[in-house]
Amino acid sequence: MARTSRHPSVGESCTTVRSVVPTDFSTFFGATAAVAGALIGLLFVAISVSPGRDDPSHRVVSDVRAGVAFSALINALVISLFALIPGTDLGTTVLLVGAISVSSCVALGIVLFREEPAGAPRRQQIRLLGLQGLVFVYEIVIGIQLAGSPHHVGYVQTVAVVTIVLFLVGIARAWQLIGARDNGLITQVAHTLRARGTEGEGDIPT
Repeated sequence: MARTSRHPSVGESCTTVRSVVPTDFSTFFGATAAVAGALIGLLFVAISVSPGRDDPSHRVVSDVRAGVAFSALINALVISLFALIPGTDLGTTVLLVGAISVSSCVALGIVLFREEPAGAPRRQQIRLLGLQGLVFVYEIVIGIQLAGSPHHVGYVQTVAVVTIVLFLVGIARAWQLIGARDNGLITQVAHTLRARGTEGEGDIPT
């Protein structure tokens, strides 16, 4: 019996582009892309009204805060946009974006060491840069794993969680950028302990 083969007609496509990201995440990444774009616009407004922009002694810290917030939000925006493109290797995208973000943290750290005098503000900014750098390094690890298993739902879910974390980082740094006070529990406890330590040192008889 002769086998017949069916050829695609003129109106049919010869190739089918398969979505790498599970369809369950399409709505999520569409929403995060919109949110990231809106937050980047608000970040530019926060930079323009930052109280430290005209003060040379606070200019470096303000620039670092703006750079950290911008890199976090751009990271989330780029990943969300590429996740919406059918057939895109999201793992490679996450890997490359994470590597670029790590290099941004290193560059900001160099600026701090070169232009900001030694003291508590510089140490605080270095610690925050280190923490954000760890998030980006973890993102690189997830990107490598996702590149090896493009359809692994768990890895895609981890990328989604990291995207949310980057939103929180960007918002927190923008909050600091406009000069707002950090009222978090850990921050307030640390301030209280430092204040008591300073008072205790003042009570030591000479």
